[in-house]
Amino acid sequence: MELFGYSLLQIGGELPTLAVLVTGLVLAVARRGRLPHRARALMMSGLAVLMVVSLLGLAWNVAVPHLLDLRWDGGGGFRQYHLFSLAVGVLWAIGYPVGLGLLVAAAFAGRPVAAPAVDWAGWTPPAGDDAGQPDPAPQSPAPPATQWGGSDLPAPPATPDRT
Repeated sequence: MELFGYSLLQIGGELPTLAVLVTGLVLAVARRGRLPHRARALMMSGLAVLMVVSLLGLAWNVAVPHLLDLRWDGGGGFRQYHLFSLAVGVLWAIGYPVGLGLLVAAAFAGRPVAAPAVDWAGWTPPAGDDAGQPDPAPQSPAPPATQWGGSDLPAPPATPDRT
């Protein structure tokens, strides 16, 4: 009974991932007119690779405790177990990035290259622009302020009142 509970837990944990992958495949097939051919092919390939990797990992996780319970680990069986475990791990380590990479490639495949918003090559300055005029003289920097908002420069002389 313990092994049955473990198997159900493994299957239940993997079901959401499998549901998303199957839904993605169904949508890619059903809505094939909305996607460019190359993007659809990349998407379906990526989803298929991820589904195979997910099913392989699930099958191995469900099978391992049953194999160990059958005393497969005795008399040379451990070597076979180790080789199978290594093979599943390598396939998962290669398959997951490949499938995800195909999905990322599908997101960008078939999209037209966006035209620039403004054609800068044909730009000319508008009439009346002072493009040919020299820059005005630089403004003198503001005097440095002191801690209380004053200036370190002496105050200008007072101008006489001419009224």
